[in-house]
Amino acid sequence: MAAFGLLLGGVTVDAQTVPAETGSSIGPTAAQAALDLHNRARRDVGTAPLAWSAELADFAQKWADHLAKDQGCRMEHRPRSGPWGSKYGENIFWGSAASFSPKDAANSWYGEIKDFKPGILTGDNWYKTGHYTQMVWKNTTHVGMGQAVCPNGAIIIVGNYNPPGNYMGQSPY
Repeated sequence: MAAFGLLLGGVTVDAQTVPAETGSSIGPTAAQAALDLHNRARRDVGTAPLAWSAELADFAQKWADHLAKDQGCRMEHRPRSGPWGSKYGENIFWGSAASFSPKDAANSWYGEIKDFKPGILTGDNWYKTGHYTQMVWKNTTHVGMGQAVCPNGAIIIVGNYNPPGNYMGQSPY
């Protein structure tokens, strides 16, 4: 079966269009490249493609900005509760050069496939592959990403996923 895309107010590939207003500082072309990479990884394992969510991108952008400005450019996940509490699945990328893109972040997360052994997630096999398994999690339908520049020029990129994945005792696909 062939996949066709149309350009309608945004950029599209495989019929998954990123809107012109992405919800974050990431432009539609860069967002599309990251979404396409996610969806190629998902296609390879038989999970349905993700759609871009401006709401998730806004959520990711707020955390990226917080990490870059208020947390000294530290890479850490949202806490489980409180005003910054997590609601979604989350991947984070940190790069020491200003030239990193959302696609670079997605490539980094996808790179964990080399350590992935299909089956249910446990504490032993999740640690090295949790970013990858979140990308391909079977029940996840939407992704949004945000990007911020740290005072030292480093880049923080956050991806949020809904519904979240990475449940111990379950298989990602």
